[in-house]
Amino acid sequence: MNQIITLLSQKLGLPEATVKSGLATILRLLKEKASGSDFEKLINLIPGAADLLATTPAPAASDASGLLGGILGAAGGLLGGQAGDAAKALSAFQAAGVPVDKIAPLARGFFDQLQTSGGAELTEKLMETIPALKAMLGGKQT
Repeated sequence: MNQIITLLSQKLGLPEATVKSGLATILRLLKEKASGSDFEKLINLIPGAADLLATTPAPAASDASGLLGGILGAAGGLLGGQAGDAAKALSAFQAAGVPVDKIAPLARGFFDQLQTSGGAELTEKLMETIPALKAMLGGKQT
């Protein structure tokens, strides 16, 4: 996981702490939405993923930066289905300190690394569990 964090930090021009928080947000979303066995496969494919999840606290909703984060956080509770999930996810990324324009590249980088680690089929299954994320990344990964 440390290699992924360093790589994405350099590629995206973000501090490693922000990348860690963003990746922990992705892991939390997947843990919430994916089946237990699929999530366990992910944890086994990426060394350090479980530690990152365990040691990176979820930011409080009030930590969301700016008015947009607050609005999206509130909207997530009011909206149902995919729209609500998308609003909650965006708010969680903002609370983690990830700028809106870096969310898709961060997520894409993570899923690319998962595929490289031998999880091509797993990557697709995990992305199916979060349709808003899949749509944001342009569907199927290459």
